[in-house]
Amino acid sequence: MKTNLQKNQFHLSIKRILASLSFIIFCINLSGAQEIKKNSLYVELGGNTVLYSVNYDRIIPLSTRFKLAPRVGFEYVPRNIKNGSTYGNWSFPIEVNLLYAKRSESKNFLEGGFGLSLFNIVDNYKYNNDRTEIIDTEIKTAKITTLRLGFRHQKPTGGFMYRAGLLVRLSQDEFSKQRVGDDLFFVIWPGASLGYSF
Repeated sequence: MKTNLQKNQFHLSIKRILASLSFIIFCINLSGAQEIKKNSLYVELGGNTVLYSVNYDRIIPLSTRFKLAPRVGFEYVPRNIKNGSTYGNWSFPIEVNLLYAKRSESKNFLEGGFGLSLFNIVDNYKYNNDRTEIIDTEIKTAKITTLRLGFRHQKPTGGFMYRAGLLVRLSQDEFSKQRVGDDLFFVIWPGASLGYSF
């Protein structure tokens, strides 16, 4: 018959073994999680900023099939004041996408999400007498919201990635409608990205 001291030692040994096993499993999971490359840098042609954008996003696993991918980007286009351009020279796309794949180790995803694009547009301007330069300008921010539906190829081990999709304009603020109308921000337009995941 075991004494209380032996029982306590037995329980303590079991707890130490379980703690050691838990630590080993945690380390294995941690090392496996580190192998999955979650960060991406890519250039998108078309898409949220109409011309191009340089972007960063990070994959956040939600389950074995679903992942979240928040994204931020930047576009810079020099403004040609001599030709009377009234568009600004920067844009910032912000987007949250949901990725779906059949398996957790899949490299191909269906991608869908919502975006907000902030565009820099010149307001309250006047031309010089020869209409070659804008004077008395004020820069304002226009806002466009979009819906994205597309495809994404990104290996869990990282490396080359690409994506393609269609964007649908959901809303456009009154300022951008006044300044550029509906012609710049089409109802539906494509976007294609090439980049690297790490």
